[in-house]
Formats: sequence, structure tokens, C-alpha cells
Amino acid sequence: MNRFYESAFKHMPTPAFVLDSGSGKLLSFNHNLDALFKKFNAEPATTWSALNADKSDWSTLYAKIKSGEIKRCESLIKVGDKHINMQLEFQNLNETVLVCAYNADNIDLSSAENTLLKFALTESSAGMWIWETEPDIVSCSQSIARLLGCSLEQTPTSLSEWYDRVHQDDITRLSALVDRHLQESDNHYEVDYRIRKSDQTYLWIKERARTYTKDTDGNIKKILGFMVDISHQKELEEHLRNQATFDELTGLLTRSAAVTHFKKQIGLAKRQYTPLTMAKIHLDTNKRLQNLPMEKRNIAIQTSARHIYKKMRESDILARVESDKLLLLLPNTSVKDAKNLLTQMINPSESEIEVIKQGNADPMDLCIGLAVFPEDGENIEELATSANKAVEKGQKTQQQIVLN
Repeated sequence: MNRFYESAFKHMPTPAFVLDSGSGKLLSFNHNLDALFKKFNAEPATTWSALNADKSDWSTLYAKIKSGEIKRCESLIKVGDKHINMQLEFQNLNETVLVCAYNADNIDLSSAENTLLKFALTESSAGMWIWETEPDIVSCSQSIARLLGCSLEQTPTSLSEWYDRVHQDDITRLSALVDRHLQESDNHYEVDYRIRKSDQTYLWIKERARTYTKDTDGNIKKILGFMVDISHQKELEEHLRNQATFDELTGLLTRSAAVTHFKKQIGLAKRQYTPLTMAKIHLDTNKRLQNLPMEKRNIAIQTSARHIYKKMRESDILARVESDKLLLLLPNTSVKDAKNLLTQMINPSESEIEVIKQGNADPMDLCIGLAVFPEDGENIEELATSANKAVEKGQKTQQQIVLN
């Protein structure tokens, strides 16, 4: 150690010492470590085995330090006749190891929030926690209390109390992740889940956690975590999913979203030898809607779609596949039964007619082409093509329900 580094080492603000990599012999220690021992009228030990009260083997520990498995750990250090729980940080210098020691018994989150970290945690929606795995103590920052809408005293103080606040649909996934983190002594994990606030509502959080300290055997002692409110992000994701799944005007399935449902029903019809009928519904076969202003045209399409949706059965699947065309799949339905059902749709009651007319729609605008599985096709594309040809046939012959 040259004079500059020797001087820096001696005056480090934390207790520190240097060990020989091979033997674990204590080669040097700084002023603060010396002061710690003198406080208890003791002298620093000369080897790791004499200094360490956990009786950990130095060669085994050094192998983990060298591989990077352990960079920081907690261990009991013998100071005279006392054992002090210390957090040790290791810096491998090849032939020697520099060790910095901190008192690990008390971690004060409030003091951590008295610097720039306080600004980061109080001026944003982020919060910080530390979990001591043994004896299962959770310490939360004031920022977490604000996120949960409670006082600092009401924040979770153990893992079980934390899990009590997690949404029941997320608890299995979260606990499995945490258990795996502990078992494999990983360095970090990241997870999204819902946590209950004091007003019984839930917010989505993103949690990032990192192993803070391990013991000399490599087992995790403390985990430091940060959590941030991502509820708005989740709401946006849900909105985008709905946009991809449901048609904005009618609320029906989009073409792409309906494909999965259609394939499933066709697969069932194949395996179970049950009938299945597909109906292509043209909402503007007379081209009346083309001449309406856009707003009125949209209302007419919305009204017709809503009327058809109310008439369909629970097992039926309806999607908007073009601006003025719908595709209706009728599982376990023969062509005869399909015609009867669709006839009811295009012949509404007097009260239904009144509602339809108020929405700028007219049952006479509808033309429905039918395709039967498997005679007219064995997949979605073939059935849809056949049903479309039936619609074209119906337009030419002025029929409202047509089989290709």
C-alpha cells in the first residue's frame, strides 16, 4: 500500500481492515476500527477466524468474494467479550481484501430520507422498504405510508402483514418470486402487483428489490426494495388492450379478437360433430346509410349492432369486421335454426322498431348471408368467403336471408 492509499485507508470514516487473501491474516486496520476496539478495552484480532464470531471458514468465504457471489454480508464480529453485528463490504484486491464495517443492528430509513434520497422519495410516488429476513422485520419509509394512505405506524412490519395487503390474484405469483429469490440467493428481482390501500382500493405498483446483505454462507439477510405507483400506466395498458379487442363504435369484438373465439368453436364442431353456422350481416345493403352525415351513420350502425347483440344467444359470437358489416358465429346451430333466429332479428317488435328508428336504423337495411360448416368451408376464411357470396346473392335478388 503506497503512502497515499495508506493515509486514505487510515482516515476512512468507517472502521476498515485488510486481510491476506490466502490466509485470512489481518494485515492492517484503520483508526476507526482501532477506536471501536479501544472503546471496549480490547485489541483487534490477528486473523479472520479470531475476529469472526460466526466461525465461518475464510477460504470458503474468499472464494465467494472472488467470484462476486458475496460483495456485502452481515457477520458477528468479536470485540473483546462482546459480539457486534456488523455489515461488511468486501473489495477484492487479489492478494488482499479490503473490508469496511458498519453497524448493522439499526437501519434508520428516516435518516436515509434526510438527503437527496428524501427528495426522490417524497417528491415522487416512489417508496422504500427494507426486509430483514430473520427475524422477519419490514421497515417502510414515509413515502410508502403516503402511497398506502396510512400512518407510518400502520405500514406492514412483517412479510405476512405485507402479503395481507396484496391482491388475492397476485399473492401466489409474488410469494413464489420472493421464495425463489431467497432460495437461489439472487441479487435482484422486479415485479408488478396490486396492493390494498387503507381506503380498501387497490393500486398497481412496480417493485424493484435488491439483496442488501448476505451472511458469510451466502444466505440473504436483508433485502432493499423500491416501489412506485404505476396505476395510470396499467389503466393505459388496459385501454389499449380494449381498443385492440373491442370495436370503439359498437363495443363488439374486432376482427382480430374474434379469430381466436371462431377457431375454438370450429375446433369443437370438428371434434364433436356438431352443426355450426356463420352469418355475414350487411348493415347497409340498400346503401341508405352512405348518404347520411357521418354522425348519423355511426348512430345507425351502433343501433343495428346493439339490436342484433340483444337478440343473439350467450354462446353466439358477434364481431364488427368492416365499417358496415358484422360476422356472427352460431355454434351448435343448424342452418334451419339459424334462419329462425335471424328472422326474429330482422322482424323486430313494435317497441323494438321504435327504438331502431330513433337510432336512424331500419331492419330493411339488413342482408344476411349464411355459410354452413363443413359443407361451405372447414375454416374461418372459407366460411367467411362463402357467407360473403351469399350476401352478394341476396343483394341481387333482394332477399334478406340467403344461403350460398
